[in-house]
Amino acid sequence: MDLDDRSKGSRKAAGRYLWVVLVVIGIGVFVCANMLWDSLFGTSINGSIIAEGSEVGSWVFAPDICESGFRRSFYGVRMFSSHDSHLAFVYVEDPTQGRSIEVKVPDKDEGYRFFEKDCGTFEASVQTGALINSVRSIGGTINLSCEAQGGRVRGSLRFENCH
Repeated sequence: MDLDDRSKGSRKAAGRYLWVVLVVIGIGVFVCANMLWDSLFGTSINGSIIAEGSEVGSWVFAPDICESGFRRSFYGVRMFSSHDSHLAFVYVEDPTQGRSIEVKVPDKDEGYRFFEKDCGTFEASVQTGALINSVRSIGGTINLSCEAQGGRVRGSLRFENCH
């Protein structure tokens, strides 16, 4: 047996191991970058809104999708549920009309708007975040208990990085 044949086989094996190591490192870098992106810019929503009344109906809304109001030229946030497309929640800070929420209820074409004056509790703290694809992200908390228009809406939401 020739010694050159052995060294050729060793080099082939080393080349294969090198490719495996490079692929594993590449996957590790991708996973770490993805985790870093999610920790810095990932969306999270906690909480729910409960509605009761003849006009708004009776339902519980636990959103898992949010969108910055900057997408639609207002300061606030829109929230939706991937489990129930009939419900939606919008929080708006309007410089002329003040703060309000609007709920889209099942089986109705229009939503119901509750202004801050309709609410016994209306605590909202909303901040802008990073600029992503020319849209400013929104985060904050909303705690409310409102009654008007034949209905009552109450609940608490905490959200981050809605864009």
